[in-house]
Amino acid sequence: MSDVITSLDQLHALYAEPVEAAVRKVTNRLLPSQAAYVEASPFAILSTNGPEGVDCSPRGDGPGFVRIADPTTLHLPDRRGNNRLDSLRNIVRDPTVALLFLVPGIGTTLRVNGNAVLR
Repeated sequence: MSDVITSLDQLHALYAEPVEAAVRKVTNRLLPSQAAYVEASPFAILSTNGPEGVDCSPRGDGPGFVRIADPTTLHLPDRRGNNRLDSLRNIVRDPTVALLFLVPGIGTTLRVNGNAVLR
C-alpha cells in the first residue's frame, strides 16, 4: 500500500467532516465582523498564480491600509518595494488572488479569495 494520497476519496477518508463554524464562515461578501478585522489588520499576505508558479507576497502598513469600498470590493494599495512586480505581473495574466489578513495578538486569521484588477 502506498503512503502517497492520490485521490480525493483517500484524502477524505483521513478526516472528519468540517466543523459547522468553519463551513458557516464562508461568504461571498464581507460581514461586519470580517470588515472590522480587515480594518484592524496592519499586515496581509497576497497570493497570486502565474506561469512561473505561485507567488506569496507580504503587504502592510498601518491598520486600515486596505480600504473597503463595499462588501465585495477591497482596495489594496501598492507600496513600492523591490520592484520585482511578481504579484502584479501575475494579476495581469491571472486575476485569481487570495489575501490572508493577520492582526498581531489575535489568534485567528481572515482569508479573502477573489479576483483582482490593477488600477
